[in-house]
Amino acid sequence: MATMESCRVWAPATVANLNAGFDSLGCALAAPGEFMEFRRVAEPGIHLVNGPGTDLPLEVNANVAGKAAASLLRALGDPFGVEITVTKSILPGSGIGSSAASAVAAVVGVDALIEAGMRRDELLPFALDGEEVASGARHADNVAPALLGGMTLIDPSGKVCALPVPSSWHMVILHPQVVIKTSESRAVLPAQVLLSDAVHQAAWLGRLVHDLHAGNELEAMYALEDLLVGPHRAVLMPHWSECQKAARAAGARAGGISGSGPSSFWVCRNAEAASDVATALAQVMNAHALDHHLHLTQLSTQGAHVVS
Repeated sequence: MATMESCRVWAPATVANLNAGFDSLGCALAAPGEFMEFRRVAEPGIHLVNGPGTDLPLEVNANVAGKAAASLLRALGDPFGVEITVTKSILPGSGIGSSAASAVAAVVGVDALIEAGMRRDELLPFALDGEEVASGARHADNVAPALLGGMTLIDPSGKVCALPVPSSWHMVILHPQVVIKTSESRAVLPAQVLLSDAVHQAAWLGRLVHDLHAGNELEAMYALEDLLVGPHRAVLMPHWSECQKAARAAGARAGGISGSGPSSFWVCRNAEAASDVATALAQVMNAHALDHHLHLTQLSTQGAHVVS
């Protein structure tokens, strides 16, 4: 019999694609992150509550967390009902894994409340049930790192491979307060690419994986090349050329579009360089009177987990 009455789960924001691995590569961030509350109740099923500042659908199948939680609860035999309070700190549409954070927090919380003790790879399909509500597809490039932490590579069969975490990387996340729909971001991508570009992109991804395993964290930064996706999505990103020039001049060693945008990520060698890059990006945004959020962070080795 389960004895836990309630719990609280933290889930990280994530960066997907990371230039070199479209739809297959992602990493978890130490910040930002968000919390989700779980409480055991007598009434069967999942019961959703919006936390402060959150306005999400409360119909279970239309809610990312609700769908993921219900899917897992059903698989575990519906032993009791679960009330979930969802408070969004990672804004939907930000490009840093808002829906993935909700999906993985939901399954980690339900698993903890029931004390099922499931492995993270066993929880992944249920989290993808929730992610599918938001994106219409079962892409794991955000969900896998949000669940497992660190950096993950997903092969075409859906198998998740954990990659070594580059602890020296300091990340700057810029989130301009504009909306770029995933469908719009997908629509600008070509249906076919040059064979030479595909070969070169595969080589950069291979180089990245090799350098991470070899501990060449600086060299791995330089492998973050995007030949297939970023050049086409750049037209959707606000003041993208200016951001690239400013970030590089301030000390960013690599950078690119996070997920489908509008957020971007910038990789630096140390905290001082990251601070300089953040200042430079803020100056670009302020020059255009564009509201924005900035996060200075590193990669998180831990994915979603119970914090109380």
